[in-house]
Amino acid sequence: MVKKEAKEVNWTAYFAKIRGVCPWSYAAHMKNNILFVDYSETTFNTWAMLFGASGHEAYVYKCPGKSVDWLNSKCDQLNQTHQNSEWLWSHPAEGGDSAPVEILIQQDRQLLEQLREKVGYEEE
Repeated sequence: MVKKEAKEVNWTAYFAKIRGVCPWSYAAHMKNNILFVDYSETTFNTWAMLFGASGHEAYVYKCPGKSVDWLNSKCDQLNQTHQNSEWLWSHPAEGGDSAPVEILIQQDRQLLEQLREKVGYEEE
């Protein structure tokens, strides 16, 4: 099996672009509070468990070659097993404000809820 290489991404430009839907991500990125991790089956659970103690506002797991269905299913599973974190996913095939590469996002659930409250975010 050939491992798909991760595409180079200008994350600063991406987070600036999505400010309208995720206003805190750009600031967090500029403060170096987002950790980017290459997804690996063998190390993923370790990274996920370390998140709460890391001091980062978010982890972005780059998952090259993963499908929308895989990301969605994994995200649902993770939201059940890591209840202090909120898990989101993004896939370039979804268009719009989607990330330019396949990713899973781990954030502190309580902090994210506070940030959403500040900006009046409501889930659709």
